[in-house]
Amino acid sequence: FGWYSSQNPTTANSFTSDGTGAGNFTSSITGLTGSTTYYVKAYATNIAGTSYGSQVNFLTNPPVSPTVTTTTTSSLTYNTAISGGNVISDGGATITMRGVCWSTGQNPTTANSFTSDGTGTGSFVSSITGLTGSTTYYVRAYATNSAGTSYGNQVNFTTNPPILPTVTTTSVSSITYNSATSGGNVTSDGGATVTVRGVCWSTSQNPLTTGAHTSEGTGAGSFTSSLTGLAVGSTYYVRAYATNITGTSYGNQVNFTIGVGVSYQGGIIAYILQSGDPGYIAGQTHGLIAAPSDQGYTEWGCDGTPITGADGTALGTGNQNTIDIMAGCSTAGIAARLCGDLVLGGYSDWYLPSHDELYKLYYNKAAIGGFASNYWSSTEGSSGTAWLLNINDGGQGYLNKFLSSGVRAIRSF
Repeated sequence: FGWYSSQNPTTANSFTSDGTGAGNFTSSITGLTGSTTYYVKAYATNIAGTSYGSQVNFLTNPPVSPTVTTTTTSSLTYNTAISGGNVISDGGATITMRGVCWSTGQNPTTANSFTSDGTGTGSFVSSITGLTGSTTYYVRAYATNSAGTSYGNQVNFTTNPPILPTVTTTSVSSITYNSATSGGNVTSDGGATVTVRGVCWSTSQNPLTTGAHTSEGTGAGSFTSSLTGLAVGSTYYVRAYATNITGTSYGNQVNFTIGVGVSYQGGIIAYILQSGDPGYIAGQTHGLIAAPSDQGYTEWGCDGTPITGADGTALGTGNQNTIDIMAGCSTAGIAARLCGDLVLGGYSDWYLPSHDELYKLYYNKAAIGGFASNYWSSTEGSSGTAWLLNINDGGQGYLNKFLSSGVRAIRSF
């Protein structure tokens, strides 16, 4: 036979090959399309050529819905499962879509949640996601052709109980003298709604929500939190948290210190007094604040004139040195006067740092910032010299007072 959807088919169209010789034969015509008229002619070929019989025609039956079965579910968790199906028959038309659908009500359809797992007949596997823990679901495979959508047998399963949420903690940023910014990301709700989330913090490790904490809404996803009421000189530990019906889980712990490099009281914290430092008081936080930029480049002043009392080198002596220099040297624009007359950030108690105080600025220069090269201290060496520090490499020595160097004011807190 030769057949085609147009009249007078030949072996140039679809055809069968059913043996040789004279006599009757039977042919099976396959691969047809439903609701379609086909024209058929028998043919026979010998050495002289090919001849065709009379033409007959027929109309194929309309396609029917596919036949599909549902696979038993497996790999259950609190929010996922694996199922699938097998399209046994395409119903006489191409399978354009197949998958599984599911619902907490029986006989789910593609109007509910569903997967899309390719086309054609045969077996397929489906991943069912977004489920809720401790919940019974009903599942049916489906297949769609031009005749419509059919469904397989219904199976059901119950998800595992919910677990604790999964949450990570965001690094701390935007640190000020009394606040900071952190946050977190709830990457999994554990199979139950996250009813509260945020961060908790403490000066002790592994902070809990029984202490200081924020509340930043509900559900999964990222969030940002503002930490307030912090204290200068303190190290804080931070963890994000998330709570669902199962309980509260915590993210990784991060920590930060409100200290050197933080803007505070008109400048930048340059040093926090430690146990053993002059002026240290247990249980209290004190230290040095540096102006955020230089006050100038000038002479120390009064070369050849000894300044009584301006020889302090230790922490806590720079202020008195500055007072003594200003009292003993009336020259305008000298290093000590640029600091002692400074009003910055609402504060007027700035002074030129002593030998040891200037060294603290050197040690923390990266956090303070804005330095150039050589800087005067308020520590006098002799009537003609004063102590100077190279802020870049720590080089030190005494320089003639009439020469110029950088000036950076500090104050105590």
